[in-house]
Amino acid sequence: MKMINSKKKLVGNRHKFPFALSLAFLIYFIGNSLNAQSIQKQETQKEIKDTQLLKSFEGYYQFQNDKNTFLQIIVKGSNLILKQLWDGKEIVFVQKSELEFFNEKESFPLKFTKDQNGAITQVFAFDRDLWNKTEDYKPVIKKEIHLSPQQLKVFEGKYKFQFEKGEDSFLQITATDDHIVLKQLWDGKEIKFVPESDLEFFCKEQSFPLKFIKDKNGNIIQMLAFNRDLWERIKE
Repeated sequence: MKMINSKKKLVGNRHKFPFALSLAFLIYFIGNSLNAQSIQKQETQKEIKDTQLLKSFEGYYQFQNDKNTFLQIIVKGSNLILKQLWDGKEIVFVQKSELEFFNEKESFPLKFTKDQNGAITQVFAFDRDLWNKTEDYKPVIKKEIHLSPQQLKVFEGKYKFQFEKGEDSFLQITATDDHIVLKQLWDGKEIKFVPESDLEFFCKEQSFPLKFIKDKNGNIIQMLAFNRDLWERIKE
C-alpha cells in the first residue's frame, strides 16, 4: 500500500512540474515585457522633456550693436540650428551643458542666459557678440539711393582685418556704375552692395551693412562691416 501511494504521488508531481515551469516562464515573460515597456516609456518621456527644454531656446535674437540685425534659433532633433538671417547660413550646435552649446567644425560657442523665471533672454555668441531674445522681429526694409560712378570710386581698395588669433584677413572693394562689390580674398566670394547714404551700403539679399569712415581730409580710411568688424584700408 505504501509503494502504491508513493507511486501515485510521484505521478501527480510529474503532472504538476511542467505546469509550474510554464507558469514560471509566463511570469518571467510578462515581467520582462512590462519592464521593457516601462523603460521605453521612461526614455520616451525623457526625449519629450529634452525636446521641450531645447524648444525654450527657439526664437529670434537681436544683435545688441545693431537693432536691424537678427538671427534665428530652431531645434532639429537633439541639436540647435542657428540661422544667420542676413545671409541664410545655418550652423549646427551640440549641447555641452544646460546653457552651453558648441559647433566643433568652426569652434563656435553659444552661451545662453536665463532670467529669474527660467526664461531664455540672451545668447553670447563666439565669446564676443551679445544677442537679446525678442518677440518683435520685423525684417528691415532699406531704401537705396543713387551715387555716381565717381562717388563710388573713392571706396575702392584693399582692406585688412586682424582676427582674434592674430591672423590677418583681406578683402577687396571694387566700384561699378551703380554699386560696389566686396570680394573676400580668403575664399573668393563676392557680395554686391548698394548705397543707402553717402557712406553707408547694404546687401539686398543678405541684410549685410557696410559703413565707411573718412579722415579729416575726406579720404576713406576704414570700413565697419556688420556694425562690428573694423577693416583698415591699405595704402597701395
